[in-house]
Amino acid sequence: MHYRISKVKHAAGARESMISHLESMSEKIHAIAGLHSVKLVEISETESIAFSKYDNAQQVIDAEDQFREIMGGMMQFMTGPPEIMNGDVIWQVSK
Repeated sequence: MHYRISKVKHAAGARESMISHLESMSEKIHAIAGLHSVKLVEISETESIAFSKYDNAQQVIDAEDQFREIMGGMMQFMTGPPEIMNGDVIWQVSK
């Protein structure tokens, strides 16, 4: 498994608007080849981290245009550019 991790700084109180935007993009998100799931975690009133799970790194590269389109609609809520990281899973535990 491969993850794209996106740290987003956003305006305080933007949570509901961001979620509404993401839900409006649901069809486009579901169309991304190799994407298994996306989890958005609010870490403070002005920061969230998205964990996007893929099969492999190439699928992240192939989805770049779709990712930019989805993130483009998020710009109105963001207070700075997203911090993007990618990596392979090297350990996990499930229960």
